[in-house]
Amino acid sequence: MSGLLFPLLRALQPPYRLRSVYQRLLGTEVELQIVARTRRLAESAEGTALSELERLSAVLNRFDPHSELSRWLTRPGECAPLSAELRAVLTLADGWRVRTGGAFHPGADALGGLWQRAANQGREPDAAERAEVAGQLRAAPWTLHGDGTATLHAAYPLGLSALAKGFIVDRMAGAAHASPGVEAVLVNAGGDLRTLGGRGLNVAVADPFTARDDAPPLTRVHVRDGALASSGGAHRGRMVGGVWRPHLLDPRDGRPVQDVSGVTVTAPDCATADALATALSVLGPGAGLGLAEDIPGCAALIVSRDGTRHSSRHWPHPP
Repeated sequence: MSGLLFPLLRALQPPYRLRSVYQRLLGTEVELQIVARTRRLAESAEGTALSELERLSAVLNRFDPHSELSRWLTRPGECAPLSAELRAVLTLADGWRVRTGGAFHPGADALGGLWQRAANQGREPDAAERAEVAGQLRAAPWTLHGDGTATLHAAYPLGLSALAKGFIVDRMAGAAHASPGVEAVLVNAGGDLRTLGGRGLNVAVADPFTARDDAPPLTRVHVRDGALASSGGAHRGRMVGGVWRPHLLDPRDGRPVQDVSGVTVTAPDCATADALATALSVLGPGAGLGLAEDIPGCAALIVSRDGTRHSSRHWPHPP
């Protein structure tokens, strides 16, 4: 009898809940929550997630000159072997570029540089400047070969940060959740989050018209075994020739995005949510919501510049 009592008592013990917050990881604050049978198992899963973050940052961090991505970007025209992880992110990025007709584009940073230089000169870029950069973006920025190699074609800056962040968040969450004794995981990187296991959580969607952390949320949405990401912010932008211009730019024509102030997307994984939130900011409510409804497991809320809310058919009601 006594031999059966100890396992029974262990089974009745409440799970251990670990919450850690790390600064300046993935360029933002990263929150990690783990529910496991014991503290030791939770801490072990935390270590596994952080190891995955460190490993993938060495591949995908373009701000690290020694990362695999940074080194590859210095070798245009070469047929270079790639790791499975970098190849996976490049495959995702180019897939979204094609699917969105260029509304999502890893070369959008080239347009950001154009507008910043013009702002420093106190003027807007002229139509010819915008057309030149936008024209460069119409060609595929790289070619992925069947033997695991890739050739970089783009001569302009490439940014994979948002998509890479979502990819890493997914891998961190998956690694932690697969650890022994883990029941539920949350990884939150600056508001882009992934949950696995448990009952999920209610997430406050920030009002895109304010930068205040203590402002009332726009709405709340329940996320369980899935992901959420947001894009936009009406308060973000730059003065260009005396006119306020939003920071979001349409890669197809080089113009600032005027009609959308904020987008929030729920999706099965964070990489999908990140890419879709960026694309919908450019596409707007009409084409954007149509795209969201075509992707299984996805839903979107778009806030127009005038404050109107547009939601896809599967956008959940507030909990």
